[in-house]
Amino acid sequence: MGNILKLMISTSLAFLIAIVQLQAQNVDVTDYGAIPNDGKNDREAIQRAIDDCRKNGAETLVMPAGKYDIVDDEAIKLMNDIMAGKLGVNPQNVVYTPYFPYSRGIDFSGVKDLHVMARGATLWCSGWMEPVSLENCENVIIEGLTIDYKTIPHSEGKVVNVEKEFMDAELTDTQWLADNMTITRIMFWDLQKNRLLGNSVYHPFNTKKLDNKTVRIYTKTKPEMLGAVALMNHTMHFRPAILIHEAKNTLLRQVTIHSQPGMGIVGHRAHNVLMEGLRIVPAPGKYQSTNTDATHFTSCTGLIRFNGCMFEGQGDDATNVHGYYHKITKDLGNNTYEIKLEDRWSTHACVLDFPDVGNTIEFVKKKTLEVVDSMMVLAVDTFPKEWRSVLKLSGEFPGNYNDYYFIDVTRLPRLEFVNSYAGSHLARAVLVKTRDVLIENCTFREGTGTAIHIGAEGDWREGPGSADVVIRNNRILRCGRGDGTNDGACGIAVNVKAPDNTVPGIHRNIVIEQNIIEGEAAFTGISIQGAENVRLLNNWVTGCSKAVDVKHSTKVYTE
Repeated sequence: MGNILKLMISTSLAFLIAIVQLQAQNVDVTDYGAIPNDGKNDREAIQRAIDDCRKNGAETLVMPAGKYDIVDDEAIKLMNDIMAGKLGVNPQNVVYTPYFPYSRGIDFSGVKDLHVMARGATLWCSGWMEPVSLENCENVIIEGLTIDYKTIPHSEGKVVNVEKEFMDAELTDTQWLADNMTITRIMFWDLQKNRLLGNSVYHPFNTKKLDNKTVRIYTKTKPEMLGAVALMNHTMHFRPAILIHEAKNTLLRQVTIHSQPGMGIVGHRAHNVLMEGLRIVPAPGKYQSTNTDATHFTSCTGLIRFNGCMFEGQGDDATNVHGYYHKITKDLGNNTYEIKLEDRWSTHACVLDFPDVGNTIEFVKKKTLEVVDSMMVLAVDTFPKEWRSVLKLSGEFPGNYNDYYFIDVTRLPRLEFVNSYAGSHLARAVLVKTRDVLIENCTFREGTGTAIHIGAEGDWREGPGSADVVIRNNRILRCGRGDGTNDGACGIAVNVKAPDNTVPGIHRNIVIEQNIIEGEAAFTGISIQGAENVRLLNNWVTGCSKAVDVKHSTKVYTE
C-alpha cells in the first residue's frame, strides 16, 4: 500500500509540475488587462504580453475570441491630417516614402518560436497604422486573427445620380462625409453583375456634402456608374496590415484582413512565408477589402506559398513577387560601386533593399532587360537613410554602367499559389517576377486585369525575367476587362516592359497546361511575348478573338 501511495503522490507531483510548466509556456493577453469587447484600448496590454513572450520564451500567446480595440493617438492624427488635405491630394507621396514615421499596432519584433492562438479575435483599429509588425522574427505562427478598422480607410456608397461632370453617392458609413474629402481613387461595384466595373476614377476634382448621407463627387463620369457602389479610397499605398521584414519561417493560418489603408501583407527580405487559408476579403456588408495590393513580397528567399487562400475586392493585385532593379551611381574603383534605387522609387516596405555578401547579381540592359553578365557580391556597406549601398563585386563591370540595371537573383523565392480563389478585384491576381513557380488548381473570377501575369517590369523597377514556371489546372473566368489588362489577355500574359520589348528569352521555361479560360469579348486568352521555351498544352479558351497570341518569342510549342 505504501508503494502505491508513493507512486500516486509522485504521479500527482509530476502532473502538477507539467501543468505549471505548460502555464509558464503559455501567455494569455487577458492576464495583462486586454479584455475583448470592453471598448477600452487594448494596445498596451497586448504589447506587454508580447514583450513577456519575447523575454521569457513563451511558446503560445492566447488571444480569446472577441474584439480588441487598438487605438493610437499618432495614427489618429496622421489619419485626420490626411482627410483634412494637409498631405496633399495623394498622401502616398508623403507617407509611402523611405523611413516615414508611422504607428504600429502590436509589435512582435525579435520574437522567436511563438504560436499566436487568436481564433475569433479581431484587432479593431482606430487611426491608420501598421496593425501587426513581424521584424527579425523566427518561427512565428499567427492563427485565426482578423484585422479591421473602426476608422475606415475607404468609404462606400451607392451612386444615385450621374451627370456629365459629377455624380452623387449615398454613403453607408458617413464618418468621412464632408466637403473636400480626400479621395485618391474610386472603384465601382456593379450590383447587377456582382463584380467591379472594369475601370476606376483617379483623384476626383472635389467633393461637396449635399445632406447627412450624400456626397457630390466632381469627376468624369460614365452612365454605367449609376446604381453601382462607389468605393472611395482615402489613401493609396501606406503601411501594410501585416509587415514581415527580415523574418524567417512565418506561418499565417486562417488570418483575415478586411481593410487597410495600404496593402494587406508586405514581406521584405523574409525567408519562408506560408499562408494557409488566408482571407483578404471585405467585411460583411462591404464590397472592398484593402486599398491596394492584398499581398506583396520583395527580395525574399525560400518559399512563398499560398494554399487555400481567398481574395476579393482589393485595390490591386492579389500578390506580386519580385526583386528590384537597382542602378549603379558611382564607380569607386577596385570593383567597388555605389548603388541605389532611383530617387523616385521606394521599396514596398519603405526600407532599404540591398544584396548580401555571397549573393549573385545579374546585370541587365535598361533598354531590353536582357541579362549580359552576373557576379558575386564580396562586401556590402549600407547607408539606409541615404538610400544607397556600396558593393564590392567579384569582377569589373563590363561597359558603361549607366546603360544597365542590376538585380539580386539570390533573393528570389520559390512561389506556390495553389488551391486558392481570387474574386473580383482591381488589376491582376498573380504577378510573377521570380523563378521556380507553381500556380495550380485556382479559380480567378472577374478581376479587372489579366488574371496571371508573368512580367519583367522595367517601368516599375521590378524584375527579373521569370523562369521555370508551371501554370496548371486553373479556371479563369471573365477577367481582363479593364485596369491591369496586359496585351489584351484575359487569362495569362507573359511580357516585358522595357523601351525595346522585342528580345526573346527574357522569360524562360514556362508550361501552361489544362487551364480553362473564359473571356468576355477579350482579344486573347493567352499572350506570350519576350519568352523562350514555352509549352501550351490542352488549354480550353472561349470568349476571345484568338486563343493564343505570340510575339517576340522562340520555341513556343502548342499541343
